[in-house]
Amino acid sequence: MIIDIQRTILRKNLRAFILAIVFILIILLLLLTYLYEDQLFGLSNYHIAIIIAGIYVLYMLFNTLRQYYYVYFSDDNDKIILRYFPTSFFTHKKNAIEIPKKDFIGYEKKRWLFGFRENIILMVQTPRGIAKYPSVSLTALNKKEKESLYRALDRLKR
Repeated sequence: MIIDIQRTILRKNLRAFILAIVFILIILLLLLTYLYEDQLFGLSNYHIAIIIAGIYVLYMLFNTLRQYYYVYFSDDNDKIILRYFPTSFFTHKKNAIEIPKKDFIGYEKKRWLFGFRENIILMVQTPRGIAKYPSVSLTALNKKEKESLYRALDRLKR
């Protein structure tokens, strides 16, 4: 089974880009024109622009805290392959986990931020004991993809 969320990440990035342009245009429109001669709800255009900019910053902060990762999962060969990297603009480090199926013993699910961020930690058997890989954010996967991933890992664990 292969899970590749490249299209989901492209849509998310395109949505973020369009949203940024829309917010910039709204703020420029508010600051450069006089749509209302009087104040709207007791607020001037400058106050409304500041409120809209604040809403946008909070939205972007929330998305940053969710940690969207590009995820590629495959268990077709004799190895479990999990490739992942953050989709933020500042981090371009690509990571990969390759585990022989015979060494895979299980996984842990962790939820953060009231369930808005979900991470998975893969575990393998080594000669020294159980080793855990770094956590991988599954936030960008939809519910169906997560269920497929968990079913595949449940089939493979000892």
